[in-house]
Amino acid sequence: MRKITYYVAISLDGFIAGPDGDISGFVQQGEGVNQYLQDLQAFDTVIMGRKTYEFGYAYGLQPGSS
Repeated sequence: MRKITYYVAISLDGFIAGPDGDISGFVQQGEGVNQYLQDLQAFDTVIMGRKTYEFGYAYGLQPGSS
């Protein structure tokens, strides 16, 4: 059986970003970010919501890129 890793982030109001998609409150660096990026490299399948997927496109990410 394959291992499932579940990452989730949400604020008390049910949203991650602030008004107009503001992400200034996101942690940009540190051990947690480094571990997350390292974990992503090991995944062969990622499932995410449509808005998260579209958010990545706004920052230049493409399917299959690492």
